[in-house]
Amino acid sequence: MAFNYQQVNNTAADLGFHAVNLTYPNDDAVNDLCGGTNTNLDCYGNVRLETKDGVDRSNLVSVNRANSIENRLIKLLIHLRNTAPTQDWGQFLLNDNSINWSKIVTSGHSQGGGHAGIVGRYHPVVRVVMFAAMDFNAATNSVANWIKLPNSTPNATAPDKFFGFSHQRDERVNYTLLSNRVWTAFGMNNFGAVMNVDQTNPPYNNTHSLTSNAECENFHGCIVADARLVFQNGVPVYKPVWEYLLSNTTAPLALASIQFLRNGQTVNRPAVGTTTKSYRISVQGNGFDAQTRILVNGAEIETEFVSASLLRAKLPAGKFGGIGLSTVQVRTQNNQVSNLLAF
Repeated sequence: MAFNYQQVNNTAADLGFHAVNLTYPNDDAVNDLCGGTNTNLDCYGNVRLETKDGVDRSNLVSVNRANSIENRLIKLLIHLRNTAPTQDWGQFLLNDNSINWSKIVTSGHSQGGGHAGIVGRYHPVVRVVMFAAMDFNAATNSVANWIKLPNSTPNATAPDKFFGFSHQRDERVNYTLLSNRVWTAFGMNNFGAVMNVDQTNPPYNNTHSLTSNAECENFHGCIVADARLVFQNGVPVYKPVWEYLLSNTTAPLALASIQFLRNGQTVNRPAVGTTTKSYRISVQGNGFDAQTRILVNGAEIETEFVSASLLRAKLPAGKFGGIGLSTVQVRTQNNQVSNLLAF
């Protein structure tokens, strides 16, 4: 359930991503429905696609459009766009009926990892991150068709966008099959050997295939599910892995915070009516480059590029207005704009 993945969701948010956990019909495991004596390798894709978009493709599940992953995500994004207008949730919608997948990283654990993967096969997403997830048919000793036959799908996301992480002693997912057969079918082996995160540090040789053999009470869940996590000094031990899996991608253009500077020192937001003459702003976020410019109340100002996550600028001449009535935004050279922050 979505509520059991707050730690990884918070990690994504801390990295500057707009992050949501989505609840959707997920009662029956796809590998149980399509496993056993079933030899239909299209079964996995049909079940997952019906869960994704609500189009009837399988008699093994009954998911309508209203309760599909896509519709629930659309409705959530509309709600967030309308209730938090300064946070720019609308950038993830093409319109009120479709998702702008090109700005989205899909991720999931176990069953959810498979759903994240098939979204990547059918839509051009920024990245797919799969935790302990595979569709493998024991009766035929074969990977599901939607994975092993990418051209049977739109194959919308390139292989270099797929990443995976699984525990070697997973009770539910056969790690040997996952790492040797499933990840290979995704093409992840072309981007480096499987790296054990217990023995290496980020960026793990920039591989796309990660594993662990560390002790925990539930090997399937402890890599990402809140109830199963292992903590060290109050921090999930696998948080560096999550950060790598997310932050090694090109971060979306986004603002996280504004600070005010005077004589190089951080100060509180000046009082209403104070002249802006001696003040600069420091803007923290993601996706900045040397051509990114800060906009104050929609007007571009001369900007100092510090890093991909930090910009500075002198405030335009004038006085500080009412709290929350002024805005900061950034714009790239190709006219991509970030969310708005008010001050």
